[in-house]
Amino acid sequence: MVHAVLEVGVGLVMADGVGMKAAALAGCVILALLSVRVHAAAVTCEQLGEIAYITERLRDNGTPLSDVMADADRLETDKQFGGADLEKIRETIHAAFNRIRNTNETLLECREKIKR
Repeated sequence: MVHAVLEVGVGLVMADGVGMKAAALAGCVILALLSVRVHAAAVTCEQLGEIAYITERLRDNGTPLSDVMADADRLETDKQFGGADLEKIRETIHAAFNRIRNTNETLLECREKIKR
């Protein structure tokens, strides 16, 4: 039996590689991560880095991009983040999933934008 543990800075999410669908894990992990800071003014660079990391792990475990992107859609439905933040989240998921930008690059780019 394979067990995967994703540490996302807000706790541990245990996933049984045999008994749990990756799509269900995708929804739980990203929504749990972002729900912790619902009252924040904007999505943080650290959150975007964590989203990139989780997205890479989900991709590597066979989760389709559409399942991961569905979580961003749920955030919009739940009105947890505004339009600009949702766009950042969606772009981060897309870039990480398609190997355009890794976790470290996501953090560095975000922090550079804040400095400007």
